[in-house]
Amino acid sequence: MPQVSKRVLSFKEDKIVGLSSHEERRQHPRFSVKLPLDFWQTPDVVQRGVVTDMSEIGLGIRSTHEIPISAGLGIRVYLGRVYLSRGEVSFDSIEGTGRIIWRTAHREQDWEGYRYGMYIMKMASDSRDRLMKYILMLQGEGSSPNRKRPSDGL
Repeated sequence: MPQVSKRVLSFKEDKIVGLSSHEERRQHPRFSVKLPLDFWQTPDVVQRGVVTDMSEIGLGIRSTHEIPISAGLGIRVYLGRVYLSRGEVSFDSIEGTGRIIWRTAHREQDWEGYRYGMYIMKMASDSRDRLMKYILMLQGEGSSPNRKRPSDGL
């Protein structure tokens, strides 16, 4: 099968780089997940999506909302429930900003929307620490990069 070259924008280096469709260039492996996501371009309009995979520097996202490539977004990813005293439940989350670097239309069974790749631009140190702990947990579960985890239901 011939290799097809893709051109993608690298926000790290601010230049166009060529990538082969069969060549993995990620320095940070992604792990499959299924986590709720809130995102916004302006704080008064929060939209929802699902994080389908994650790494230290990026997220794979699905949403019914169309987001332009290069859009900067505020993000909140819900990592899981935290049970507080008196039976109260809170959600452990990470927050930051990201930039959409690619988009494709996506359809499966009864769902139609978009798949996105997002580069994480900024994250407060406490959110960054929680993200890294979560990724270490995924690695510790024996979850291999770029594979679905049985609990994801994808």
